[in-house]
Amino acid sequence: MVDGGRIAQLQNEYLQSQQIAEQRRQHRRKGLIHRLMAFAILFMLVCSVMVGSLISQAGKYHRIEGQKQTLEKKVNASVAQAEQLKKRIKLLHNKQYIGEIARHDYLLSKKGEIIFSKPENGGN
Repeated sequence: MVDGGRIAQLQNEYLQSQQIAEQRRQHRRKGLIHRLMAFAILFMLVCSVMVGSLISQAGKYHRIEGQKQTLEKKVNASVAQAEQLKKRIKLLHNKQYIGEIARHDYLLSKKGEIIFSKPENGGN
């Protein structure tokens, strides 16, 4: 009977060691799952921050692109106006052109010239 008690005791020790090993595996598995969950949450948080930043930057890009187009139109208009002003300055250096402006706008005349003006309204 001593042998029978010893076998039961060995089996008990073996079962206890197996149970302890199983508990350790389960504890490690739970730890692994907790670490993976924490990593997944952290990953999702980082991804959401990056997506938010991307959306914000896209909005800024579109707003700045619109401003750029508006400013380019203003620059083109200014360049066209500058060209017209240069032409006008060039014409103002011409004495004949100045004479035409004086006769047309201020009704000045040359010697012996008669100027007839008609009313600008339809004849009230």
